[in-house]
Amino acid sequence: MTTMQAIQALTFNEKLAAGLLILFGPVYIAAATFFGPDSSLAHEDFGTLFLWHICWAIIIFVAFCTAIATIFFKPDLHSSRLRMLAGRILPITAMVLAMLLSSVVMNTISNREKRAFAYQNEHTLAGTPPQAVVYREGVPDGGIAIVRSPERNPEYFAQDVMLDLTGEHIRSCQRLSKVDWSCHFD
Repeated sequence: MTTMQAIQALTFNEKLAAGLLILFGPVYIAAATFFGPDSSLAHEDFGTLFLWHICWAIIIFVAFCTAIATIFFKPDLHSSRLRMLAGRILPITAMVLAMLLSSVVMNTISNREKRAFAYQNEHTLAGTPPQAVVYREGVPDGGIAIVRSPERNPEYFAQDVMLDLTGEHIRSCQRLSKVDWSCHFD
């Protein structure tokens, strides 16, 4: 059986599921690497970041609606009833699975970039903790800061300490290493 024959043997829902798996898996990861929120291009150009969010919101909406529709529409006739029934939920399952896996991969890449940023800004983070350096500045306010605090989660600092570190209130933090935290501020 050739590759073309194998593809032709698949039902529409199976082909859609494979397409969604590819779109929200490797295609999303590649696009996010070059154009996403943590890319160097997005740091330089707010328009690119805005366009990125709009495009992916549309893609996710259309794909989600299509995948949900396959649950309710009668699938292609197939000799296997089980395969026909499983084919109904296959697209939405593939989409959710690919998005979860992509999320884990992108979170890992983002955390590695934040740790590298902390290492590059070691001179700014040196001194008596807590110290902070802004990783990404939001528009018009907010952002992400790398906070050096080996003993305490910066979320629980006093308001005046938060203001000294980031200029704003620290909302949430995620540990990057034994001494560094990635903190969102607004």
